[in-house]
Amino acid sequence: MGNTHGLRPWAAALVLGVGSVLTAVAAAPAPTAKATSPIPLQDFIRPANFSQVRISPDGKYLSAIVPNPQNPHENVLAILDGQTAKPLHVIPSGRNALLADYFWASDDRLIAAGAFRQNGLDTPRGTGELYGINADGKRQEQLFGYRAGSDTVGSHMRHATQRYASATVIGDALAVDNRILIATNAFTDDRNGSATNIETLNIMTGQTRTIGAAPARNADLIVDHAGQVRAAWTNDGFTEMRVWTRPSNDAPWTLRNDSATSGVTITPIGFNRDNSRLYVRVSQGDGPDAIELMNPADGSRTMVYQGKFADPMDLLPTADHLDYYAIITADGKPGLHYIDPGSQEAQLTQALDSNFPGQLAFFSSFTRDGQHAIVHVISDRSGSDYYLFDLATHQAKFLMSAQPWLDPKVTRPMEPIALTARDGLPLHGFLTLPAGKAPFPMVVVIHGGPHGVADQWGYDPEVQMLANHGYAVLQVNYRGSGGYGAKFIERGYRQWGLSMQDDVTDATLWAVKQGYADPKRLCLYGGSYGGYAALEGVVREPDLYECAIGYAGVYDLRVQLDASDTRQINAGVDYLHRALGTDRADLLRRSPLGGVARIKAHLMLAHGGEDKRVPFLNFREFTRALDAQRVPYESLVEPKEGHGFFLPEHRLEFYGKMLDFLDRNIGAQRQAVATP
Repeated sequence: MGNTHGLRPWAAALVLGVGSVLTAVAAAPAPTAKATSPIPLQDFIRPANFSQVRISPDGKYLSAIVPNPQNPHENVLAILDGQTAKPLHVIPSGRNALLADYFWASDDRLIAAGAFRQNGLDTPRGTGELYGINADGKRQEQLFGYRAGSDTVGSHMRHATQRYASATVIGDALAVDNRILIATNAFTDDRNGSATNIETLNIMTGQTRTIGAAPARNADLIVDHAGQVRAAWTNDGFTEMRVWTRPSNDAPWTLRNDSATSGVTITPIGFNRDNSRLYVRVSQGDGPDAIELMNPADGSRTMVYQGKFADPMDLLPTADHLDYYAIITADGKPGLHYIDPGSQEAQLTQALDSNFPGQLAFFSSFTRDGQHAIVHVISDRSGSDYYLFDLATHQAKFLMSAQPWLDPKVTRPMEPIALTARDGLPLHGFLTLPAGKAPFPMVVVIHGGPHGVADQWGYDPEVQMLANHGYAVLQVNYRGSGGYGAKFIERGYRQWGLSMQDDVTDATLWAVKQGYADPKRLCLYGGSYGGYAALEGVVREPDLYECAIGYAGVYDLRVQLDASDTRQINAGVDYLHRALGTDRADLLRRSPLGGVARIKAHLMLAHGGEDKRVPFLNFREFTRALDAQRVPYESLVEPKEGHGFFLPEHRLEFYGKMLDFLDRNIGAQRQAVATP
């Protein structure tokens, strides 16, 4: 991290850029555009102008992460005036360093976590290090990490004691006597992880003090409003979760739930106003997760909220940070369930919501006195907007747009869908239609993960890119996806290439039957597991799809079982065994590699040469088999990329090739050739 003064040219330009963006957006709305206006491909690659927009505890400053347009491996922390939003300071992240996360620890002191480019790979990775920076760019210290005590990060950085460990901030981020609470885990080669210690960290000097320990390795911790670490939870292997509570830092831990014996999974979230109850997420039975209040003294629980079919998302804290006022819901488009509808926060949010139809608006950051807040507005068509809200006068002032180049008159709405799989299981997802008249050529975009991950409503640059080029985009949360309860996830175990794949097929046929999709112009696309499902789809349904695009895809389940970095810890091995199975002949039968001879579709494959999550051996073996069967394919390999492409130029090349591939196989060029 560098000093605000003597900025490099790009950083100085960013100071002006922030101001000009704010002025331009506030002064004049985007011009009206035709629904068919093409959006430059680069606009779907560009990072958001602003992210993690927050207000300081005293309201004097606003802050946000701003990208470095000249180097994707670096960004800056922009500090703005809390009333005028005028740029005050720009704090660069440092050479080959990204500010991954940050928070205000006092009125003028921030704590940041970094991600760094390592071993020549393009994608930065977090290291568990913590840094302290004053709002004016002064007093920059590396407070915690394995490079503390060295001179390897930034020429203006002072360093604390070197620790070969990672740190996570727990509890209220605001420091008391210049100290915050952290959970630390020593680096280890032990496949079961390391003990979790509870420490205090001085935000000025980096000095730490150990005040206790978690009841198990690799634990997450919850702190009450009195600064007492009173709840802990950890995964045992992959499948079981245990939860402990205690009345104070000096008391012993008591096991409150073990999912292996209770059949119920409980995840702590935070304490209520008087510290008597703990908000928890509860997974049990065949329904979606619920938010409940648990008595930490005896483990008893009462219901707060459960959706119709989808899990709840985040809980929104009250202005005084002592409770929660709402839960973001996900039954279709996101909404808000108000825990206390009579609270000031709930009433003001409801009033705000009426001004943003079809969007989600909520308070995301408050001052210490609760008088000012950041309003975050999320849209499926134009990304995020931010406003400064005065809770006393009820006045909102526009601050900034994360993606001001997006015109919601040109981008397309993402609509929730529901269908029933062939075995009667309800499925949910989203459909984004291009401008024009159906039926359209359609791309089925299959999310990765797969277990516990889900497509969600909101701005998705890939979806909007495809819709802008004339394609309907179907996203289905097949069994195994997250967001619909624990049982829905479990239904996907050992179903790769079986019922999980059937769900994708059933969703495709549903879109055709509804008249949205042209049955002769269908293509599958996905990354990671999505790449697997795209290729397995054209193996299992050789006459349904015209093409498939695999991006960092799994093509041999045996390779994934043997060589993925998921195997580096025992919990990862447990996951692979439960998700995939261990019968090697069966794994080959359920792999695209085992069905190459059945493929009729046109193929495009892209992979990073240094991918450790889905080893490059997947690509090499699969293309060798395609060559042996004389199955044509197009490919793109980036030797220094890992799991997915990070560098903008690599993503731009990939998406350019992808659009050309689609155009030739199901798009305008295909249609032109077919027309006499």
